[in-house]
Amino acid sequence: MQTRSEIATKNPPGSAEFEFAKGGQLQGFPNGPPILDRDNMKVEGLAFLGLSLSRNHTDSTAASAGCVVPLSHPDSVSRQCQFDFNRIQDREYKYFVATNDDGWLCGGGENGDSFKLPNPDSAHCEIIRVGTFNEAWGGVSRERIREVMSTILIPHIAVTPSFVLRNKDTPPEIELKFELEPGDPAKVETWPNWQLRFLHNQLFSALQIPARFCPGPHHMTFVRKAAFRSGEHMRRYFEEVDAVVREWRQKGPTLLEPERDPEAAGCPKGAALLGDELSSPHGVYLFKTRNEVVEYFPPNFHPPYDTPEKRKIIRGVLSKEWHSPTLSWQPIAVDREPPILSLTA
Repeated sequence: MQTRSEIATKNPPGSAEFEFAKGGQLQGFPNGPPILDRDNMKVEGLAFLGLSLSRNHTDSTAASAGCVVPLSHPDSVSRQCQFDFNRIQDREYKYFVATNDDGWLCGGGENGDSFKLPNPDSAHCEIIRVGTFNEAWGGVSRERIREVMSTILIPHIAVTPSFVLRNKDTPPEIELKFELEPGDPAKVETWPNWQLRFLHNQLFSALQIPARFCPGPHHMTFVRKAAFRSGEHMRRYFEEVDAVVREWRQKGPTLLEPERDPEAAGCPKGAALLGDELSSPHGVYLFKTRNEVVEYFPPNFHPPYDTPEKRKIIRGVLSKEWHSPTLSWQPIAVDREPPILSLTA
């Protein structure tokens, strides 16, 4: 077993290495998420602004679309009806051998009959994490969030799935990525997922709060602690879901439309209805946690986006990118042709 002095020599102050109470082993830990000011972030929280991608998969409406899932949660709210995320989930465990205790997070979630924790669909894509609504803890008040959302430009959000990714966690999470895909510099409004970076940059500029960060911009996690039956099963799984994503991509950028039929399961109504999300969709949601959506902000920056004036605005906002490792802005050339990427179709 190493002595305290040996450990101190090997691991200077500030290192996350420590000596276990049992066994004398050393265990490395990451430094945590790239929050803006860790010294003044007192309490970590899960509040964020982003997209709600949840959908109910239990009734005749889902049946007519061919996407009923018996094990999905009946309380899931349909804030989009354009994507059936069960097409990239493995509910039959053909390829997976294990998942986290809350099972499949999207495609209707879990109703508990699968012997996983009951969990309504919590599909989402974070744009900015604010942590808490308590400024003393390093977060931001809801009043300040409302103020900021009334001053930034909120476009009608259309998304284009990029690819399915196994992240670097151990065990990993499986994510659907929505990456900015630069294209013709003269037509910035045609770049897939430009709206996400457009919002991300404005919010990062406006909210200089200690807890601020964005986990892996931009993605939707749909299962945690993923374990595959074998390497071959993993290969076949990613091959299968790649075909699904390519099919979705052929449709181009897709506006997210909620269920509007009041008789359909999952239609936002009663306590679940937030503001004018039905009459003015395609906007941004405020989440207290991934399972608790508390407010909706409709678009205020409307199409067409191909006018010289609006292209100038979009290009200006996209001309920089937040660099998490250095917690600083880096310039991005939006007037040059991008390199050819091989990860996406």
